[in-house]
Amino acid sequence: MVGYICSVAASALTAILILCPSFSSADQVSEQIAALLGKGLDSSDTLPDSKSLDAAVLVPRFYEERDFTPAWTRDELVDELFTELDGAVDQGFRPDDFELEELRVAFNATKGGNAYDQAVFDIIATDAAVKLVHHLVFGKVDPNALDDDWNFSKPVIQKDPAVVLSQFLQGDGFSALIERIDIDNAQYEMLVEALSKYKAIAMQGGWAIVPDEKVLKPGMVDPAVAKLRERLRAEGYDGANEVSELSQGSSNPAWVYDDSLLQQVRTFQNRHGLEADGVIGGKTFTSLNKPVEDRVNKLRLSLERGRWLMRELNDDFVLVNIAGARTYLVKSDGTLWTTRSITGSAYRKTPVFRDEIEYMEFNPTWTVPASIFRKDKLSRIRKDPAYLARNNYVVRNKDGQTIPVNAVNWAAKNPGVTLVQQPGPNNALGLVKFMFPNKYAVYLHDTNDRSLFDRNERNLSSGCVRLEYPFEFASLLMEGEPGWNRKKMQSILDSGKTTRVNLPKPMPVLLTYWTAWVEDGVVHFREDPYERDARILAALDR
Repeated sequence: MVGYICSVAASALTAILILCPSFSSADQVSEQIAALLGKGLDSSDTLPDSKSLDAAVLVPRFYEERDFTPAWTRDELVDELFTELDGAVDQGFRPDDFELEELRVAFNATKGGNAYDQAVFDIIATDAAVKLVHHLVFGKVDPNALDDDWNFSKPVIQKDPAVVLSQFLQGDGFSALIERIDIDNAQYEMLVEALSKYKAIAMQGGWAIVPDEKVLKPGMVDPAVAKLRERLRAEGYDGANEVSELSQGSSNPAWVYDDSLLQQVRTFQNRHGLEADGVIGGKTFTSLNKPVEDRVNKLRLSLERGRWLMRELNDDFVLVNIAGARTYLVKSDGTLWTTRSITGSAYRKTPVFRDEIEYMEFNPTWTVPASIFRKDKLSRIRKDPAYLARNNYVVRNKDGQTIPVNAVNWAAKNPGVTLVQQPGPNNALGLVKFMFPNKYAVYLHDTNDRSLFDRNERNLSSGCVRLEYPFEFASLLMEGEPGWNRKKMQSILDSGKTTRVNLPKPMPVLLTYWTAWVEDGVVHFREDPYERDARILAALDR
């Protein structure tokens, strides 16, 4: 017999060269499994008590727990394994993540009845199964390794996974286990569907590049307009390739930028966070000419981010999409409320974390953070002594006492004071804030400048999240609470007094970062304002 190399799929298990005897009883397959794993059947090694889902730890323990008995001896189990692995690829993983090609080769080799080949396949199959379970439960990428501030906790493994996997393989089957751990979330499912659509576009060759030598405007006649039509049609924009009656008289009607095409362009711009004016300039050209693979990868990233945080959610929760500048309230009855938001700029990023909204504060004061005081306020005060009075600020010393404005040396590098803006229409927080005390001093709030919500790119704040419709949000948070209604809320606002209102129960809030998501049945994309995608994608593809 010739030597044979057994490489256990991308895990830390050692590749082993052994001679392949030609026998195939169950005991002989068990002997081969033990040999391949470097274990003796009479091994007295102490089993690790870790509940790790690391394949290098779990695969040997799995076989030791079952006395090295092969696990994948039933045809239906093998079929389920390949089905679930193919399904994982549909969720944004790569075939190489599970060594799928090598697994198929190893399976075909088992048809010769050789015990060694059967043992090789069994170990590789278990390794692939363990990796699939791990990636679905935790995600492939460890967000803690990429972000020191990450505070989303991992799901707790309550039972020994080696025992659980063995029980399912001997009982209900592998697909039953995957069904148990699958993410049950509408957004996640819609992202999977969107990924399928864009992968199909990629398989068909993607889309055309739109020449960007000149700005394209409604009414123009240019050969680049035909490419624009072709590009939009490839992505599935209905009617993008149709020409209006007004264009029919042209010798090249597809070259005419008519009203029908204008509507498709505006839809595209809206879905990409661009000014929906129908003018194809720099930013729109950039979005149009991103290859389809970029869109595929953004969807893969959103699915990976979903695996990090879409487990163990309460029936009701708030989700802020920082990159998309939108906030959602998801209710247990399936209803979804959303509002445009303003999130942190690239220089003052809104952090990604999870917390619970505990209370609302109406007619809030705003204590200016030290960083904003130094970077923004101090120069304004020096130039305009009336700035503080005009904007209703009081000045407090290090002991918290209010002091006169003229008692401060504003020319000093650090005047040693704190600014507190009093309640009112000019307050930077608006008339209500939603509090989840945290180390970042970040929360949701109203604003005194509502014009910014009309912008398509709304990563503009100093880190906090501003809501376009905060009073609707407040009513939803208090829904069903006895004695609370819009009239009650208005009376508090009219009083002008700072008033704290506790929520009936804390509301989970997830501050997340997605550059692709599905809303109202259509996919939206953003161009990564914090430049975070590349690092995560590199880890996902590693």
